[in-house]
Order: sequence, then C-alpha cells, then structure tokens
Amino acid sequence: MRCIIIDDELSAINVLENYIQQLPNITLVGVATNPIIGIELVKKHKVDVVFLDIHMDEMSGIEVMEIIGKETKIVFCTAYSEFAVQSYDLNAVDYLMKPIEFNRFVKAVQRVYDQLHPTSIQSEIKAIPNDYIFVKTEQRGKLIKINLDDIQYIESLHNYVSFHRVEGKTIAYMTLKELEERLPQSQFIRVHKSYIVSIKQITALEHSEVHLKGCAVSVPLGGQYKEWFYGKMKEKLL
Repeated sequence: MRCIIIDDELSAINVLENYIQQLPNITLVGVATNPIIGIELVKKHKVDVVFLDIHMDEMSGIEVMEIIGKETKIVFCTAYSEFAVQSYDLNAVDYLMKPIEFNRFVKAVQRVYDQLHPTSIQSEIKAIPNDYIFVKTEQRGKLIKINLDDIQYIESLHNYVSFHRVEGKTIAYMTLKELEERLPQSQFIRVHKSYIVSIKQITALEHSEVHLKGCAVSVPLGGQYKEWFYGKMKEKLL
C-alpha cells in the first residue's frame, strides 16, 4: 500500500514515519505540513491511504477529505475526540487519537488493507466458525466447546484468556490478540486492552463502562478503543 501523511505537526509526522518504516505492507510516498500541498500530492501519486490531521490552519482535515474524494482511504490522526462520529459518517477507515500507540496504528493499517482487499476478508470470515469454537484449557490435552452465543465477554490473563458466560468461566491458553483475530467481527468487539465483548450481549453504555446481559459487573471501555467502538455502533445510535 502507498500512503501520504498530511499533518502540520512535525513531531506527529516523525512518529508516523517511524511506524510506517517498521511495516512491510505500506510505503510512505509523501509528506505535507500544508493541506493544500497534501491534496496535490494525493492527486499526483494516487495513493491508497492518507494519514490526515483534523486541526490545521489552512484547512481542516474534514475539508481535505471531502476534496480528496472516496477513492482514497482516510485515517484521521488527531488529539481531538469530538469529530470521531462525524469522521465515520464520512466513511473514514479509522480515527487515531494522539499520542498514537504503535499497536493501534498497526490495527488501522490492517483495516485499510482489509477494505482494499475485500475478497481476503470474505475468505477469512468463512474460515471462522460463527456458532462455536473449541479451545485448549489449562488441563493438558483437553478441548472445551464454547458456543459463541453464550459468551458475555472475554478477559485477558496475560498468555491466557477467560471466557465469561452465564454458567461460569473457562480459561484457555491463548492471547487476547490471537483470539481477536479469529472471532467474527460482526459478533465481537474489542473495548479495552484486556477485554472483548459480545455485541449482542450489550444492554447499556454508561460513561466509560459497558453493561452486559446477565453480568453483575460492567466492562471498562478504554480510551483508545472508544472512538472505534462508537464508530462501529453508529448505526445503532439514535
């Protein structure tokens, strides 16, 4: 993938340049601190994605996105959270809050790649069971069947995860990151560095907490996941 950075903060550009250099599937072809010059670079190089600041002197990132058009993917990079829902309404791929963490940046790049290669998404989803999974437990050689509909949330325990269900919890040997990559994205969403929740089990959202059906405790909604969470849930917000 080919990308351009448009940001009037050199420190922010330096961070993104460093991250991009560490990834094999994306190449930086241009940088602009002036949004007008940035638009010219996009048209000249026909890039796949633009990492775009929102608050700039000459022109806002929202205005730049409208000029660039829908053919180029946009990932907003900003210190301001109030434009998150609007950015998703404009079909931005992702919304990264500064200071941007490397793992969060990698996830945004993967989302861009998935949108550019929809066939790979479809084949991946078909390979993942939508009704149940078998997981390795702490007891060696034993596999436990877990129905996805029964899962309320999943909690990270370092190299293990805990599946929380009404009938109890099951601890399995895997990381939360490994599990996140395997679960159907239409059914589950990461809400915190330590938690994944079942979307169908959500009963209420309150401040920075997610309430789930049949759960006596709520699950925290982490700051770095909040914009993505509300962006994904925007069609359900009235």
